[in-house]
Amino acid sequence: MEKNKEKYDLDSYFVSEAHKLIFALLFTDKKIRMELLGIEEELYLDEEKAKEWHHRIAKIIHPDTCTIEGCEKAIMKLNELYSGMVKADE
Repeated sequence: MEKNKEKYDLDSYFVSEAHKLIFALLFTDKKIRMELLGIEEELYLDEEKAKEWHHRIAKIIHPDTCTIEGCEKAIMKLNELYSGMVKADE
């Protein structure tokens, strides 16, 4: 029996990738957040993949390059998620 996997395609609702990522970090949780941010189990198993994932998103929403309201809180949430991935790997 195959699980019915529902995907959330919300790209058409956002002005930019940065807006989508900040929304996902600040206003969603669990399944929707994982879907929007591309969080998969392998990120908890492979520290290098987790690092690449973190850097890819951080480059887009970091306050030094992003002027969208909430980017500071979003980068803190991203760092918190990444920290959990790395600790789970240890």
